Amino acid sequence: MSSDAQIELEIWEGPLSKRESLPEATTQGLREALSRLDGQRIDSVWIQIENVGSLCIGGGPSGFVVVSFPSDGSSSHVVTGDDKGATVELQVGGQTGVYSSAMVLPATSAFDIAERFLLSGAYDSSLRWIEDCPAE
Repeated sequence: MSSDAQIELEIWEGPLSKRESLPEATTQGLREALSRLDGQRIDSVWIQIENVGSLCIGGGPSGFVVVSFPSDGSSSHVVTGDDKGATVELQVGGQTGVYSSAMVLPATSAFDIAERFLLSGAYDSSLRWIEDCPAE
């Protein structure tokens, strides 16, 4: 497990958000934080690893979006399967958005991706990442 890791919950109070840091970046703490995602008041968990970047798991309670924010300024999201035009409405980052169903992962997949990132300190190259923003 990366000793340079930090886990934060993003909590919304009306239009304002605050981040609550976990005292330790453990897999148990991560699973507990992820289980609190309700897609309303608590809609994202951030894992930050020094010199690597961040991983955001957003949504809840049953569908999740996983986005990487490497330290190079780029961002990408995980997709599974093919985009068949179906969409899912989710609240992530305090805003409701319409996401391709290929982007919306079940809890088990999203939680496993988050745990692997925390334990390995790297983005899982076996996943299909779609770039949202190129490196700076």
